[in-house]
Formats: sequence, structure tokens, C-alpha cells
Amino acid sequence: MTRHPLYDDIRRLLEAGESDLAIERTLGISRATAGRYRKQLGIAPYRTNSASTHCRHGHPFNTDNEAFNTAGHRYCRACMRNRQRGRRRTWTPVIPDEVAIERAISGDAPERLTPRERAQAVLVLRARRISVEQVAEHVRCTPRTVWRIQARYQVAA
Repeated sequence: MTRHPLYDDIRRLLEAGESDLAIERTLGISRATAGRYRKQLGIAPYRTNSASTHCRHGHPFNTDNEAFNTAGHRYCRACMRNRQRGRRRTWTPVIPDEVAIERAISGDAPERLTPRERAQAVLVLRARRISVEQVAEHVRCTPRTVWRIQARYQVAA
């Protein structure tokens, strides 16, 4: 494994007992990278205990944020509020980019199409009775992807 440019900073924060999330926020690296170096250096995973000053998500334990449940375990009120808000939040679907779909249909597909954009382009091209191989070429995917999309949406060829 090659050394990360921030290796010394990562090691310093890990040895100081910071969580992977706190390191992610501090240095701008992924949690996976912090976890990989934690494992490589032989440092145990971050766990919240009675001596911890922050929860595992990086919220400080202070008088407003710290609470204990009926079993006596400490938890973070900010994390609990976020979890409860998450349950009430509604999911809004992503609106596909019509320009990207039109480009894919014309054969000049962008570098990356979302799955929904790709599916719509495939369905339009298959409705025009274009072969699977040609559709795959237009949309920049494999013929297997075209067959899969076709099967999912029950399009007769």
C-alpha cells in the first residue's frame, strides 16, 4: 500500500483517539481510508466510553448533548435527534436530465448516465426497434444491461 500524503496527520489523530468520522471531517479523507490506516497501525476501533469527549459521530458530550438511558448507557442527544428527523423525512425522487437522455438517444451519450436516464434512453431506442447491440453502443453500456432494463420494464422486442 502506498503512503497517503496525509499519513503523518492520520497517524497522529488516530493515536490521539479520534474517531474515523472526526478524522474524515478534519482532513477531508474518507472514513474507509482512516479505518484502513487504523487497522494497519494496529489501533483498536473507536468506541465511545465514559472517558470519551465526543460521540462516534463527532458531537461533543456537554451538558446539552449528553444523556443516559434507563439502562445507564450514555448516548448523544444530537445523534438521537438526527435519527428521529431521518425517520420523518420524505424521499424525493431524482428528476432525470432530459438533455442527457436525448444525447444518449442520438448516440452522443455523456460520460455518465444515471440508471434512470440510461433506462429511459434504452426504452425509447428499443421502442424504435433498434437492435440490442446498437442500443448498447448508443447508451455506452453492455448488451446485458439493455436486456436487463428491457426485462425489468417488460418491453416486448
